[in-house]
Amino acid sequence: MGACFKCGKMGHQIKDCPENKDKGTGPSKPNKNKTNARVYAMTQEEADNTNEVVACTILFNKMPAYTLFDYGATHSFVSRRFAKKLKLGHETLSEPLRVATPASQTIEIHKIYRDCKSSISAQIFEAELIQLNMIEFDIILGMDWLVKHHAIVDCQKKNVRLQTPTKDEIIYHGKSKEQKSLLSD
Repeated sequence: MGACFKCGKMGHQIKDCPENKDKGTGPSKPNKNKTNARVYAMTQEEADNTNEVVACTILFNKMPAYTLFDYGATHSFVSRRFAKKLKLGHETLSEPLRVATPASQTIEIHKIYRDCKSSISAQIFEAELIQLNMIEFDIILGMDWLVKHHAIVDCQKKNVRLQTPTKDEIIYHGKSKEQKSLLSD
């Protein structure tokens, strides 16, 4: 379904990656095209064409953000437009993050926003968001965030079960796919 996490190419998984066959042949040069992250859906159309995501509007730093819960994404991302509205300082990554996109492209990303706070059902959940040029979603919450908060995404029912910092469990119900971002450009 997705790209190999080792080489970023489609058609095989990391355990079957042809690059694994080179083990033991000595040092090799780093592959500048190698991805170390991926995102499964970057547009509403891509999200609509899969049952593997839940989209809804939640608050990030007290601002409504059209958010995609995407367990196909390795990291969590913020659109450049929404990052400006957050008015938070960013850090520049010492090594760029290479992200494989649904269009089989690799994008280098340099900016990360730390200590972002999402509010879901009156509970606060922290996130680190990497800036990605996308238009239709303000935020994509990927596996880093989902694992940290013990999330279970039920795509059929369009809800997300989360564990709060106090170990309570909440269920957040997503919205229909017709809902669009509450923010304007």
